[in-house]
Amino acid sequence: MKILVVDDMSENRLLLDKLLSRMQHEVVSVENGAQAVALLDSVNPDLILMDIMMPVMDGLEAIKAIRALSRDKWLPIFVLSALADDQNVLDGLQAGADDYLQKPFNRAILAAKLSSVQRAIDMQNVIIADAQQLKAYRDDNEEEQRFLQSIFERLIKQSDLKDDHLQFWLLPAKRFSGDLICARRISRQQIYFMLADSTGHGLAAALPTVIVNQAFQAMTKKGLAVPIIVREINRLLHSQMPPGRFVALVLGMVDGEKKSVELWNGGLPDVFALDSQGNPAHAFRSTHPSAGILDSREFDDSCEIWHWRDTCELFMYSDGLTDAVDPDGQFFGQERVMQTLRQAPPGAKVATIQQALEAHMANHEAQDDISCMAIHCW
Repeated sequence: MKILVVDDMSENRLLLDKLLSRMQHEVVSVENGAQAVALLDSVNPDLILMDIMMPVMDGLEAIKAIRALSRDKWLPIFVLSALADDQNVLDGLQAGADDYLQKPFNRAILAAKLSSVQRAIDMQNVIIADAQQLKAYRDDNEEEQRFLQSIFERLIKQSDLKDDHLQFWLLPAKRFSGDLICARRISRQQIYFMLADSTGHGLAAALPTVIVNQAFQAMTKKGLAVPIIVREINRLLHSQMPPGRFVALVLGMVDGEKKSVELWNGGLPDVFALDSQGNPAHAFRSTHPSAGILDSREFDDSCEIWHWRDTCELFMYSDGLTDAVDPDGQFFGQERVMQTLRQAPPGAKVATIQQALEAHMANHEAQDDISCMAIHCW
């Protein structure tokens, strides 16, 4: 070890230098506390042996000054005391010292205490090395996460969501979202839409959304029928994802010319067509299992078609909305969702839900991805 000896008596410094050097320790000696504090960073000792009564700066001041410095490792300090200096020992320990050595020095006790300090330092070095390794791993993982996130942002484009008839909100529980919102307008009167909720959280949940998004984008671009699109999404998920990975989703089309909504709901909460007062004019129930569970032979692609008479808003959401809890563990719940929708001004359903949920959560961290979308049916 490297040991810093702080004592104004040259005889004590010389004695400790000889004792410690014979024990294969490196010794640096100074005459007072001020020198010890000034040389602390350059010497970087493993242990300090500190006398109390010294000129310029005594040991108590020096101990307090050293403890006030922020260091990334524990630095043990032993108080040097005469047999009758119990008060000095007590004062030193209260100032921040860890132990004491009595004068005259007993070689066996000195060796035993230094051995104990060495074991603690060895353990500390292992902890520091492990912490550095964990930090390096964390930094590498963070860089990989940023890289993957940039790829996901390119794979999942949301440019088609910029539409006057559409509002949406998505709050990931982690960096990667297992919820997905997509829309594509193919004519002045027709808009495809999809809200998906993949099982799990984070990257594992986000991976299936890439498959779902790419299938949606490619097939809606061709103007294919909703049953064909949802059947292909199910086929891709069932064949490409491991067992236990599936995606609850709502997929459909709003047709302003026919005044109709064609919709497939597999595993998501009810989708509501809301009248001008925010009351449900119609509810699209989940009548199918989530996509990816069944193979193509068992899969049912049948959709529900509903026609509106008066202007309405289609509102859909993932269960992360109703399952969001406040600091007391109370769920936001479907009843609160419906109450908030009734109070929301026309065209502001999503913004009102977002404000109500943020107030409910009160900065409490989301446990699941949260998403919702509203489409104006004109």
